[in-house]
Amino acid sequence: MATAKKNQPAAAAAAKSATAILPGDPAPGMRQVLQVITKRDGFRRAGREWHGTTLVPLEELTREQYIQIGSEPMLVAQLMEVPEEQVAELTDPGSGEGTGTA
Repeated sequence: MATAKKNQPAAAAAAKSATAILPGDPAPGMRQVLQVITKRDGFRRAGREWHGTTLVPLEELTREQYIQIGSEPMLVAQLMEVPEEQVAELTDPGSGEGTGTA
């Protein structure tokens, strides 16, 4: 058990530095989308209510929201690049696909 306690500060420091990384510019013809999976439907963070798997265009989030989502243990977030022409279809709340809100 002593080993686990020694590694906790190192793991916490690594997690903190990992969430401080902000995205760069997407490749040409691509847009960045944040895929957010909630561990509990209806969980609220960064001014939003999360259900299932949600795809959010990165430009819809402030830097603060991006950091809040990335550091929240109840959310699993992954930054993805998708072709520009597919962003609307993947993130359209009316379609019910990819948004977790239908």
